[in-house]
Amino acid sequence: MNRRDGKHRGRDAGLRREVLRNIPADYIDLYPEARALERHFVLHLGPTNSGKTYDAMNALKEAGSGCYLGPLRLLAYEKYEEMNRDGYPCSLLTGEERYDVPGSLFTASTIEMLDMQKTYALAVIDEAQMLADPDRGGSWTAAILGVCAPEVHVCAAPSAEEILIRMIEECGDTYEIVRHERMTPLTCETTRFHMEQDTKKGDALIVFSRSSVHAVAAELHERGFKTSIIYGALPYDVRHEQARMFSEGETDVVVATDAIGMGMNLPIRRIVFLETEKFDGIVRRPLLPEEIKQIAGRAGRFGIYDEGFVTSEGYRKHISAGLQSEYEPVTEAVIDFPESLLAIQADLPSILEKWDQIRINPGYVRADTKRLISLCKMISDLSNDKQFLYRCIMLTFDEEDRYLLSHWKAICATEARGRVYPVRKYIPSEKKLEDIGSNLDELEEQFRLCDMLYNYSYRFKHPEFQQELMERKNQISERILKVLAREKLRPRRCRICGKKLPWNYPYALCERCFRRRYNR
Repeated sequence: MNRRDGKHRGRDAGLRREVLRNIPADYIDLYPEARALERHFVLHLGPTNSGKTYDAMNALKEAGSGCYLGPLRLLAYEKYEEMNRDGYPCSLLTGEERYDVPGSLFTASTIEMLDMQKTYALAVIDEAQMLADPDRGGSWTAAILGVCAPEVHVCAAPSAEEILIRMIEECGDTYEIVRHERMTPLTCETTRFHMEQDTKKGDALIVFSRSSVHAVAAELHERGFKTSIIYGALPYDVRHEQARMFSEGETDVVVATDAIGMGMNLPIRRIVFLETEKFDGIVRRPLLPEEIKQIAGRAGRFGIYDEGFVTSEGYRKHISAGLQSEYEPVTEAVIDFPESLLAIQADLPSILEKWDQIRINPGYVRADTKRLISLCKMISDLSNDKQFLYRCIMLTFDEEDRYLLSHWKAICATEARGRVYPVRKYIPSEKKLEDIGSNLDELEEQFRLCDMLYNYSYRFKHPEFQQELMERKNQISERILKVLAREKLRPRRCRICGKKLPWNYPYALCERCFRRRYNR
């Protein structure tokens, strides 16, 4: 071993010792404020459509103040509206917007926005089985271990019961369990579904890509159906308006991705799986039993339908087996990178990489830090300030989107020079929106840019841009709603001749164009 290798190994070993020294023996001690409280948990366990969140929200109202923590902006917005409608002043806080209601004693927010330093009279943590989610699970784990509230209501699927109890007992807190059952029966139909002749009012048709949502909705429109569409890339208030239209009977059916499965309360009679496979970011795979249950459980809205139905266009046995399977217990909770490690005397990429190699306590699994490490290496030459770099890599945006990535790099470089990013220069003007017209791709891209700029203004404390960004986001949403109202959705078309193709046609070319190209 040469001297350079020996020096490198010594530094590496020293860094490892520093990381271990800054991680408490028990992860619960990362949240000393919560450990100082005597907390009591009420676990609401049951399948979808069983009234878990309804009961928890009633407890929140009775408490007089507190917070709701949900998985989606759309759900936080629904609870924000519900609380204010029922006479409980409630503010809204997500990474992309903030609505402060005068005199508010309640907050509805996405779970990532939980203030760990604030004490609440009561906290509601929704969809807590997501603590096992590899991308976002760390936020649920942190909320359960660290929320400062004497009473905490946790809503979760039965699969999370054991791990929730274990975490609560590790914290030295008390708990009780309220078990919920579905309020309407759920029946799996035995006959094969054909979209052309079997679609009925009250159906929710499930696919797993934005382009498929558009293509299915376009076909249904040609057959005389009024449709609502819901998918993750739509602005949250557009999704909310599409859901309202379906709920109030202005549209006949809803075409959606699995974004519909996370707590949305819609009057759905039947869930139809047009697809039974999804791309999970790594591979295309069959739906897991818990995913089938989560989505299918949206059928049979209590008080509207006496029974819910589930069917599919293919692989009915897979859907039926998923519904009938027992819940697989969640065995590990995801933990995020602890910010306390920023105190270590080393550069941020090295700390992140070393954290990735440290052994984790049984019952927990480390969140994947590849994204953070990759982003950090892109900007590590801008500054030696680890707090600054960490704030940069925690900005929420899709790094696969080159347009947003270029803005993110420019934001980081500008802030590193001690300047403010020229946000107003990049807020789309009214003229630009006019030029975009009814192009949904462009409108959604501009909305995502405004989302990112708002998140920047919030995290880097530049509130002077927030009002203008919110107004422009509202304008973009209104334009998207107008496009959807005119049913200007793109059917699937042949890449060469433009001929309309069935929504699930597996090729980019029609048969005629394929034969011409093949013969040539």
